[in-house]
Formats: sequence, C-alpha cells, structure tokens
Amino acid sequence: MLGQVQPYSPLADPLADRPVWAWLRRRIGLLLFLHNVMQVFVAADHRYRPLYNRAVGSQIGTQLQLAGYRPGSGGPVVLLSYSGGAQVATGAVEELHAQLHAQLRAPVVVITLGGFHNGANDLTHAEHVYRLTSAGDRIERVGTWIFPQRWRLLRHSGWNRARRAGKITVHCLHPATHLGPSSYISPKCLLPDGRSYLDHTTDAVIALVRSQRGAAAVTDEPRS
Repeated sequence: MLGQVQPYSPLADPLADRPVWAWLRRRIGLLLFLHNVMQVFVAADHRYRPLYNRAVGSQIGTQLQLAGYRPGSGGPVVLLSYSGGAQVATGAVEELHAQLHAQLRAPVVVITLGGFHNGANDLTHAEHVYRLTSAGDRIERVGTWIFPQRWRLLRHSGWNRARRAGKITVHCLHPATHLGPSSYISPKCLLPDGRSYLDHTTDAVIALVRSQRGAAAVTDEPRS
C-alpha cells in the first residue's frame, strides 16, 4: 500500500502540509471539494492531460520501486481510485506500463469507485478495469453524461475501446451514494446483512485484488 503518491499534484506536493488548506479542510470543506473538482478538469483537459498523466505515472512507478516491489513476481499493481481519482488512475496506466513492463514486469489493474472521468485515457495496457458503482451515485452518473468520450457513440475513445475489448467489469454497490452519510465509505449505514457500507465496499475491493493476484499466480506458474 503506497501512501506517498500525491495523485492531485504531479509535483508530489502534499496538500496536508499547506497550512491554508488544513484550515479550510476543518472549516470550509466545500472549497476543498471544489479544489479537487478543479484538479480533475485540469487532468482531463487535452492540453495538460499528457504531461499530467506522465508525471503521475512516473511518480507511482518510482514509489513502487522504492517500496521494494519484486520484478517478475507477477503481483498486479492495483490503482484504486475514488471519484475524480479515476481520471488520474486511468491516465497513469500508459506511463506505468512503459515503466513497469521494462523494469518490473507487472500487470496494471484499475479499480474505480464512483469514478468521475472523461473516458479519453488509453486503457490498452490495463490488465482489467473494475467499475464499482451504485444506482444511488448521481455524481458518477453525471460523468457518463457530460463527457462525450463516455458515450457509446464515440467508439474510438479509450473507454469504449476498452469496453469492446472486454476489459471493463461493472460491480454494483447499491444503495450507496457518492458522498454524505450513506456513501460508499459510510461506517454507519448498514445493509440488511448487518455490514456497513464501508465494509461492503472494502470486501468488494479485497475480493477483486485477490482474484487478480490468483490469476497472476496461475499465469506465472508455467514459467517458473
């Protein structure tokens, strides 16, 4: 688990160390949310997207090597993203592939949770993309409406090419919402089976990661 990556900042500049933002986070959470929304649209803008994607992908690859990822182990690199983080995660795939394939030989898996992204990033070299969503997530649904690359009509967008290649699997986490007390990560709202929404989401993510690790082990076995 890498906590050193700052996906909203290609310069890896921690937001938590900025006194002004720390004050705003405690008192004016809406402004911090709007700051994050602004970063998503910067990452999605065609003028900045290539540089942004390379910077974040390079940052992740560097931190993986510093953390001691074993080349050739077959363990997938999982990019778990929430909301607008999906724009950053999908954008990092190509740069990560360029680094990891040559140096670490690691498959890249993307998990989007309530993913808000424009669908333009190339996912050709993603092992798989898991879209965790909910009928109650209106913000995620807005992303599928406002970005033309998410429309099925634009068959050659990165998202639609990945869909046709069978690389995108949808998992429903009903009835969670995107934000608020009944969000995907709510520890208080409970399902009929007694699990919290947070537990439900955690179980789904862990199961997906384990399934990918098992697939990698099977794939690697004939070569060992």
